[in-house]
Amino acid sequence: MIAAAPAQAQSRRELSERIDATEVRIGELERQFMAGDPVAEALIRRMDELEYQVQALTGEAERLSFENRQLRQQVETLENELEANARPAAPAMDDAAVAWMQDGLDADGDAADGSQIAIIDPADPHGEARAAATGVLGGAPAAADSAGTNPAAPADPSIAYETARARLLDGDFDGAQSGFESFVADNPDHALTAQAQYWLGETFYVRSDFTQAADAYIASLRQAPEGEKAPDALVRLAASLHGMGRTEDACATLSRFGRQFPNAAPASQARAARESVRANCQ
Repeated sequence: MIAAAPAQAQSRRELSERIDATEVRIGELERQFMAGDPVAEALIRRMDELEYQVQALTGEAERLSFENRQLRQQVETLENELEANARPAAPAMDDAAVAWMQDGLDADGDAADGSQIAIIDPADPHGEARAAATGVLGGAPAAADSAGTNPAAPADPSIAYETARARLLDGDFDGAQSGFESFVADNPDHALTAQAQYWLGETFYVRSDFTQAADAYIASLRQAPEGEKAPDALVRLAASLHGMGRTEDACATLSRFGRQFPNAAPASQARAARESVRANCQ
């Protein structure tokens, strides 16, 4: 202890000397700046620029943090709503052979051709959605009737829905987004609104806009907690959270799947299992 005291004193003295030297250097720079030294002026300007950039980045970080908190609150609210509304679901039809984007065919009960094959890139983590959004091999345009025409009045909500869905299947994601947004805004209580919200989410998801996609899937689940697309909407919500880097929230969402949809179609159950593997959920 006695021997350590001089060493500590020397260390404090050296630190004090360095601080004094730094203050002297800063003073010299300030004097050079006041005297019009171009090098000093450039350094001072650069320091000002860096300070401005730091302030801008700080503001952006605060904005992103605020948006993240908002989305987390929406997810938590949705979980509470699903828990409150949970009750036994009706047995679902086995749609294991039905392509992802063919699950929500119109209310007339059009069936998907089992011979249709979706083109999926195994190297693309979102390949399933992209393949589905661009249709399947051998698939016929969904919006056309048996005569190849569409004589219904444009004001018919179901026609607006089918038009937007046809654009999605054609890969016109901007057009599909606009169509589904208009449908939802014009028909907030329509029987197809929950499905429209789901497909709206797909237009964002295939373009990796996971925040907007999550909002749409949440809206779909709120509109119809036990609707036809509810199981897939829950899986897609988890996938969107995973895409945003919120793996813990994604896994928490997936953990609700079995309880909320015990009788979900096998294809939906398989999607939930695949997403759980992708997110490395325990």
